Amino acid sequence: PLAGSPVKKAKRVATSPGTGFALPSGKTAFPLDAKVKRTSVTSKSSYLDKRCDKCDGLTVEDCLKLQYQSTNGEKVGYKLADLRYDVQAKRLTVSGGSAVPKVKAPAPGVMKAVPLAAANNMSSVNSLAGGVRLANGTVMPAVGFGTYKLKNAEVASPLLSALKAGYRLVDTAQVYENEQGVGDAIRRSGLGRGDVFIETKVWRSSHGYERTMKAFNQSLKKLGVDYIDLYVIHWPGCKTGWPLPKGTMCPKDWTPAMRDTGTWRAMEDLYDQGKVKAIGVTNYSIRHLKELLKRCRIKPMVNQVEFHPRLVQTDMLEFCKKHGIAVQAYASLGSGDAAQAESFFSFEPVQAAAKAHKVTPAQVLLRWSLQKGCHIVPKSLRPERIKENAGLFSFKLSAAEMRAIDALNTGTRYAWKGLDPDTVK
Repeated sequence: PLAGSPVKKAKRVATSPGTGFALPSGKTAFPLDAKVKRTSVTSKSSYLDKRCDKCDGLTVEDCLKLQYQSTNGEKVGYKLADLRYDVQAKRLTVSGGSAVPKVKAPAPGVMKAVPLAAANNMSSVNSLAGGVRLANGTVMPAVGFGTYKLKNAEVASPLLSALKAGYRLVDTAQVYENEQGVGDAIRRSGLGRGDVFIETKVWRSSHGYERTMKAFNQSLKKLGVDYIDLYVIHWPGCKTGWPLPKGTMCPKDWTPAMRDTGTWRAMEDLYDQGKVKAIGVTNYSIRHLKELLKRCRIKPMVNQVEFHPRLVQTDMLEFCKKHGIAVQAYASLGSGDAAQAESFFSFEPVQAAAKAHKVTPAQVLLRWSLQKGCHIVPKSLRPERIKENAGLFSFKLSAAEMRAIDALNTGTRYAWKGLDPDTVK
């Protein structure tokens, strides 16, 4: 740590001995199929009454899909904490539904995990249990399961399908609002804590030393674990845009230097304390990485970036390889964040390779990313697609097929509404 800088220890959470899982918090839980009813009790705040009115007659699961206007006019999602609050205030009642499954410590044998094996490089990984060693020796699975846009109430089923199919890495984030659901699903799977590689991210509104420490402790508690395998910074800049008023930012004291002297310092201290096994960044440009490498005490081990046939970041791959930073690709199959006018599946070189190898276009796209040297985190809601996406180890693309897909590069970004992270100061 820098001289004169306080080191705030990350809080430990109670764990079930030998599992690495936190014990249940004891908070009220509701069956997802239970019925919610509006009472005659009203609030001094009209927005609370309006959101309770919306819930009347719905199931708990449907309530958690609602949005309402908060006191400052922002549209926000109705969360389990909101439901608990409204029930405690007697504005709502919850009744019926199937029994709430109790969260138990992992029960050996429910799902059997194949030991994680380290390969020499990404191309030689031959199963979901295969990975590559990061700069500090930690083995990071080559293929993970993404959970973007899956909220707490909907993440369990696809994640359990992924774990059953053999996925070993789960990619979540503070802003995804699903860390609790991710942790619950992992426990329900019966897999031990060491069998699942958990990656989560600190959101851009939490930049700064103290805020990052606080966000980490919150993520740790929601996930219900006593350590995180990979903790990364989600975005190099601060939060701007909706729902913030025009021209404002969060945190209010943001400066570009904060990400290196504040946020990254917290990441380093968390790593030193053994609360995280590896640390990294997301959406950093080469310029951001160069700035961080000049100031850091511990180098980032991973950079997760948008990477697909329309955005072949060759310079980024070469820079990261030179500095011992693993590249993890997202949006490998496309992105829903922008009005994507084309399907990657329909690209002629992708179709040709799929036909030649008797595989799907999705498998070709994922195999291409893997052979480019990237870790990948595909997402799907359908069990058959989850299993299908994992079937990328039975074939290899030829050099000619790789070049044909590389040639599709136009430098087009789809995630973050097309914004280039390098425009962030």
